[in-house]
Amino acid sequence: MVNGKEIIIGELKGHFFDLVQLGKEKKINNMISLIYQYDEETFDICNCLIKETACFKKEGANIYHLDRLFIYPQYRGGGVGRYVLDTFEKNINLFLQNNVRYIGLFPDPITDDPEYDSMESMSKEERDIAVKHLKNFYSSLGFVEMKANTDYMYLDLNKLNTYKRQLPYNVIYQ
Repeated sequence: MVNGKEIIIGELKGHFFDLVQLGKEKKINNMISLIYQYDEETFDICNCLIKETACFKKEGANIYHLDRLFIYPQYRGGGVGRYVLDTFEKNINLFLQNNVRYIGLFPDPITDDPEYDSMESMSKEERDIAVKHLKNFYSSLGFVEMKANTDYMYLDLNKLNTYKRQLPYNVIYQ
């Protein structure tokens, strides 16, 4: 809120996959075909996350693909993105009314244009610097690179409480 008015500071978007329910219904074989219905990036990230964590085995664990976290430039630099992501991680199970254990993502430079493609619009050097910056940001929040594909990262929410963070909760924007 700024001056008593609600403002939009960015966008957070993703996909939830209820692997626990698929396991209960004995539809684990349908899991890959389910995520295959999404775009190639979502499929690849989720497929790597499932392999990396073995989250479909035993009782199963639900996953969330964080497709987009975008903070408008005028709100960056003061810890807003960190605060938004931290709040999301700590409350994801309330937001989705389900038990999510893993969040996977592709740290890729984006803009407010959902069609923007950094691989086409940025030089390799410029993109490498931006990706390194994003990986450092996500690493500071507990995300780790996937061994299955180091372009992707994930967070085990069960380890969230053991990871110490310093977040600027008192940030006020005028």
